[in-house]
Amino acid sequence: MVQPPDRATPHTPALEGLLLVHKPPGLTSHDVVDIVRRKLAIRRIGHTGTLDPMAEGLLILLIGAATKRQQSFQTHGKLYEAILQLGTQTDTGDAMGAIVRTAPVPMLAQEHITEVLQSFNGRHMQTPPAYSAVKVRGRPAYYWARRQMPVTLAPRPIQLSDMTLVACSPSTITFRVQCSAGTYVRTMAESIAQRLGTVGHLARLVRLRVGTWVLDEARPLAWINDASVEQLIREVRPCG
Repeated sequence: MVQPPDRATPHTPALEGLLLVHKPPGLTSHDVVDIVRRKLAIRRIGHTGTLDPMAEGLLILLIGAATKRQQSFQTHGKLYEAILQLGTQTDTGDAMGAIVRTAPVPMLAQEHITEVLQSFNGRHMQTPPAYSAVKVRGRPAYYWARRQMPVTLAPRPIQLSDMTLVACSPSTITFRVQCSAGTYVRTMAESIAQRLGTVGHLARLVRLRVGTWVLDEARPLAWINDASVEQLIREVRPCG
């Protein structure tokens, strides 16, 4: 795990713009924000869309006055690459949860997998998972789920496109999906497994793109942690 630097740096109040970060698995999006806050000694930093702790990939930070544009950034579409582990279902829908169900995995032809993936293209109503950050009575849904007090979450519209099979094995499927904001790939992965005649959970998730910003342009968090303040400031780009 990447640790925050030991000491804060001189304050840079006029700094404003975007910082593209490659978030590693194991940290929350808020952890990343805190690291950059300490590095730049700027409190006014936020992100444009949460990545689950187990997920990695592009996390866009808004710095200074750019935080005023947070809501508009949250509407951008996203591109993910995911690995679906077949045969086991977890309580969180991903690899960080406890196994709650197992099922045999049928022999699956690549053509059938492709057909099932493409059947998800289009507009759907999706119910967020119980372990999600959706606020209910002022707290995220996962707060209630962890206390064995599940809440009812309302389904919301999502748009999926370009569902593409990348690779497959007898027990895993790697796919890419372009989706609208607010899509839970964990939930979609469980639905894919169900249509394939088994159960499953998300074993890996990488966010490759948000709007027009791509992961290849992002700096790894380890680089950010080791960089000087001057180097980091040069990575901040205009919002436009």
